[in-house]
Amino acid sequence: MSRTPSAETQLRNLKRHASDIEKRLAESLRASGAYRARATKAEQEAAEWRRRFDELLFQRGKP
Repeated sequence: MSRTPSAETQLRNLKRHASDIEKRLAESLRASGAYRARATKAEQEAAEWRRRFDELLFQRGKP
């Protein structure tokens, strides 16, 4: 059987693990912010196209 790592080694390993998790969290937050921005832009563009389409339908309905 292998020996249990010393308390210092366990602490270093936990600090490294916590640092990795913090980096992954930061990247996830950046990615979600970018996704949110793209989704907002897409919704705005879709609303603009709907407005244009409705305007064309209204003009077409006039005699």
